Amino acid sequence: MKKNNIQLIMTIVIMVFISATWTSSCIGMLHKVKKGETLSGIARMYDVPMKSIAQTNSLASLDRLQIGERLVIPVGTKPANAAENPGGTWYTVKPGDSIYAIARKHNIEDWKKLQQINGIDNPKRIRVGQKIFIPGKWNVGFAKPLRINLVVTSEYGYRNHPISRNYRMHDGIDFRAATGTRVYASKTGSIKYSGRKGGYGKVIEIQHADDFSTVYGHLSRIYVSSGDFVRRGQVIGLSGDTGRSTGPHLHFEIRYKGKSENPARHLDLP
Repeated sequence: MKKNNIQLIMTIVIMVFISATWTSSCIGMLHKVKKGETLSGIARMYDVPMKSIAQTNSLASLDRLQIGERLVIPVGTKPANAAENPGGTWYTVKPGDSIYAIARKHNIEDWKKLQQINGIDNPKRIRVGQKIFIPGKWNVGFAKPLRINLVVTSEYGYRNHPISRNYRMHDGIDFRAATGTRVYASKTGSIKYSGRKGGYGKVIEIQHADDFSTVYGHLSRIYVSSGDFVRRGQVIGLSGDTGRSTGPHLHFEIRYKGKSENPARHLDLP
């Protein structure tokens, strides 16, 4: 009888240990690589960016997966509606950070959800340099920079410049906006630059915590200064016609690590 009790206790202890190890070391669920699977296919399956899976598993190559290899997927399960969760990004913990502060910075109302997703046992014990996964359904995060009906007057991509007529890259989207229309921060961040800059005229650039930045050009007035911290939805200036412009509008850019991306991929446009 005593022998059976000891075996039962040992079994419970082992199960608790395994459970604790899994919770503290994993951010999502485990996927076993099958024959013919690719990293891009697995990323689509779970609606997670390839780079997120590669970072989580320290993959040396994105092209070579071993059959039977186990990958930690940094999102718990595939969402019912994939369109609501286009992946996510990583945040590196800095001195003075807390789970609560990180959640606020990324517009996540319930910080406990961030703790749960990242498998953090004790929210008071996060370490500097630790990677925190910010899920896409919260971190989509790019709000419309104008509160009026958005009308695109010039799309992202190569075009004949309206003034120089040179065929060149247009790094953002132009929205129709009368001079004096309020312009809102598309995402929480710190003001990297505010002032005049060449063809942009009066411009604001906001640096966000996840290597993204946003740019707001041709403004008539600027309400923020370099170094200011602004929240998503905060009024930062007024639209205008400054710089190289053919009429009042807002030029809006989204950049990732300094390289422009099509804002239409991040905004819910008509």
